[in-house]
Amino acid sequence: MIDNILKNWNDRFWWRETALPYAARIVHRHFPQDGCLIGDEVWDNLIILDACRYDMFAEQSSLSGKLSKRTSKASNTPEFLQYNFKDQDFSDTVYVTANPQVNVHLENEFFEVINVWEDHWDDELHTVMPEIMAEETIKAYESYPNKRLISHFIQPHYPFIGEVGQQKLNTHSGMELSKRLATGDEAHRDQLSIWEQLYEGSVSVDFVWEAYRENLEITLPYVERLIETFEEYTVVTSDHGNALGERAWPVPVKIYGHPPQIRIAALTDIPWLVTNTEQRKDIVAEESSSSNVGVQDNVSQRLKDLGYK
Repeated sequence: MIDNILKNWNDRFWWRETALPYAARIVHRHFPQDGCLIGDEVWDNLIILDACRYDMFAEQSSLSGKLSKRTSKASNTPEFLQYNFKDQDFSDTVYVTANPQVNVHLENEFFEVINVWEDHWDDELHTVMPEIMAEETIKAYESYPNKRLISHFIQPHYPFIGEVGQQKLNTHSGMELSKRLATGDEAHRDQLSIWEQLYEGSVSVDFVWEAYRENLEITLPYVERLIETFEEYTVVTSDHGNALGERAWPVPVKIYGHPPQIRIAALTDIPWLVTNTEQRKDIVAEESSSSNVGVQDNVSQRLKDLGYK
């Protein structure tokens, strides 16, 4: 750390993007990590919208059900997976994921992990489109009637897939780094992330808000399709939120994106929409059929370098 300070002491960008958020994380990690645990909650089907803020969901969603606000124990996906699933028994659960981070951080916790990103990756946008996730989730729902089901969408997390995102903000990275981590390839982004561009000032907060909201707007009809298909107790939630300039404490630096170990409302307030509560599944736990979904040994240090751990 001393070497980094000496090297970057007159670099305002480094202080703003790296040093001050790091100082805030040092403080935040010593506070109790209050929040809900997925395994302790009631649900048969769980739909996760990656990086979906509570306030944005509450404003945009017209999905049927009862909406409340919960607190996530995590401020990014790796933390969410570690806190909620790592080394726990979910042998009664099938996890359908568009996000390769599941494969990076977890191993044999679930009865089955269905990696939609392996066969349905959009090579141009570097993501999995929400309509594909809905289709693959319905297939899993029909194939595993006696298992709890998790469907983990990438949206509204970047890349921004709508008209605004593609026309006005079309030079930002997608989820290619996560995919490369999961497959063991050389892990790098093809472009700057949208949060790095915000720090640099090459895009505005207003533009990012518009594209971020658009991602959720595009995705909600496919979530509605799942709710209409599912007959049992269903929850729609998120793993964490996103910060768009809210300040951390006690170091009042503006935060963008979802850095680890930062406990502010923009990052930890998540939606919890409950619907289809009248009927429950007859759940059966069985020995895992997934031999190994993780590649953790190869990526731990790389994740630390990238600020994920």
